[in-house]
Amino acid sequence: MEKRSKNAKKVGRNLRISSGFSEYSHYEVIFLQKTGGPSKKLPATPLRHVFDTLTITALVLFCAFAALPLYAGDKAEEAAEPSAPAEAALQAPQHTVVVDAGHGGADGGAVGSKSGVVEAGLNLTVARLVQAGLEEAGVEVRLTREGEEALAEGKQADMQARKAIMNQPEVDLVVSIHMNKFTDPSVKGPMAFYMEGSEEGQKLAEMVIEAVCEAIGSPQRKANPGDYFIIRESPAPSVLVECGFLSNSEDEALLQQPAHQRKLAEGVIKGVLTYLQELE
Repeated sequence: MEKRSKNAKKVGRNLRISSGFSEYSHYEVIFLQKTGGPSKKLPATPLRHVFDTLTITALVLFCAFAALPLYAGDKAEEAAEPSAPAEAALQAPQHTVVVDAGHGGADGGAVGSKSGVVEAGLNLTVARLVQAGLEEAGVEVRLTREGEEALAEGKQADMQARKAIMNQPEVDLVVSIHMNKFTDPSVKGPMAFYMEGSEEGQKLAEMVIEAVCEAIGSPQRKANPGDYFIIRESPAPSVLVECGFLSNSEDEALLQQPAHQRKLAEGVIKGVLTYLQELE
């Protein structure tokens, strides 16, 4: 133990003795009675300890109250989040749509008069955009052609393979994507065809062509009756969309631009969803 010093001072009738111990963090004050009576031992807590205790208590209370909104928010989020089965039920596809990318393989379809671009590749690009948009809306989509190649060797075998996909009983409607060509290079703009005599096909085609023209800023056109394999052999309502004319230089350039392709797809998607909503 280190050397200590003592100091004595008379206070009233009592004698106070204080001792300093450098090894200890606190001290005690003892009052000694002058007459030799019993001493009184009173612990003295330093003011610093009192201040620290109050500060810590205040911080604890502050943190506790500050955490209450976060705790309540977590509970609210947990209550708002649907359970896994409920979420799966909400996202379950209610409709099935076949999206057909026309041509493919050796059958490239129409060819651009200026650039020489082949229709089949453009058809597939737009068809995939339509697929992505419909799936995002909760629709089950089945592509007839997912790559550059045809579904089978030979035109007839390829068309029969497409027919088999379209004729599945759960299919609600069919959309076939094409690019057009005509002898008059001044003709341009989108068109939509339905099987003549099909009331539902006509309704679908009218909704699609209206939405497509609106999406690309083209003058409105009426849907046209036609007799093409896809719309003829589809038991479900079907529409064949001609996105534009590769024989027209303006359309030919637009049909190769990703922004224009997205607009075309958005129009097709809107028309299809509008029709499906009426089925519900």
